[in-house]
Amino acid sequence: MSIIHAMNLQSIDLNLLVVFEALMEERNVTRAARRVGLSQPAMSNALARLRRTFDDPLLVRAGKGMVPTPAAQSLDAAVRASLAHLRRVIEAKPAFDPSASERTFHILSNDYAELTLLAPLMRAVRGLSSNIVIRAHRSQSIFQSPSANSLSESYDLALGFFPDALSLEPGLRSELLWEEKNVCIASAKHEAIRGRMTARQYASAGHVAVFYKPEGPGVIDTLLAEKGLARRVKTFVPHFSTVPNLVATSDLIATVPERLARHFSRQLKLQVLAVPISMPPFRFTMLWHERFGSDPANEWLRGMVRAAAKL
Repeated sequence: MSIIHAMNLQSIDLNLLVVFEALMEERNVTRAARRVGLSQPAMSNALARLRRTFDDPLLVRAGKGMVPTPAAQSLDAAVRASLAHLRRVIEAKPAFDPSASERTFHILSNDYAELTLLAPLMRAVRGLSSNIVIRAHRSQSIFQSPSANSLSESYDLALGFFPDALSLEPGLRSELLWEEKNVCIASAKHEAIRGRMTARQYASAGHVAVFYKPEGPGVIDTLLAEKGLARRVKTFVPHFSTVPNLVATSDLIATVPERLARHFSRQLKLQVLAVPISMPPFRFTMLWHERFGSDPANEWLRGMVRAAAKL
């Protein structure tokens, strides 16, 4: 049984083992101190503590250097091996192998994210793993980010039109995936709208609006009010995906992200028009909690989402 094993480990300051290793290699207090970042008096004090801990001189003076005692020589191999193992454990970054994983990733999103990003993401994931599962959860708001607590405890990522990074709760990390303009959609058979609209036509038309919150004006209403105009919302819906069908079968119009409009325009025979008022763009963002920042699996998922967003 080694000296270390025979002693109570709780009684040993493990930092002293790093000191012991340096002293055994350098055989000189000054050089050993420089190696571990201690002053010479601090190194001398550490050596004194080592001697008391092991009840042995460990290293004794011989000429201009120091030589180990038999006890120090018996400790040397065990200390080196133990510290080498600890360094490998601490310094090595665990890898994530998607081909061997059966993990379920939980993504908080809205239906726009599912329509535009989920298909290319799943194709890419399936190309690397047959057992990884992506589970999408519906967000309760279009423009409000989840709380830091909920993202930390329940989801790997969140995807949506979230505020800028400076407006987020502490602990949340953000990355912009893409930015796109607002466009207006109308049926190709619309009797009053043919390829373009004035702001007054836009305001007076019947609108389909996507609202998660129960009441209050939206961004479009606020912008129109600055021009002395007000829109006539005829239908409120909580999802983006229902809007194109409602517009295609009626004389209603809607303002939506351009990618959504292009996705449905051909199959539903929709006009895609410029919005006749100046509007801020949609910023589609990925969020995650800082506790997952260095997690290999989460890093891999973020990379997959990032790549899918560029397709």
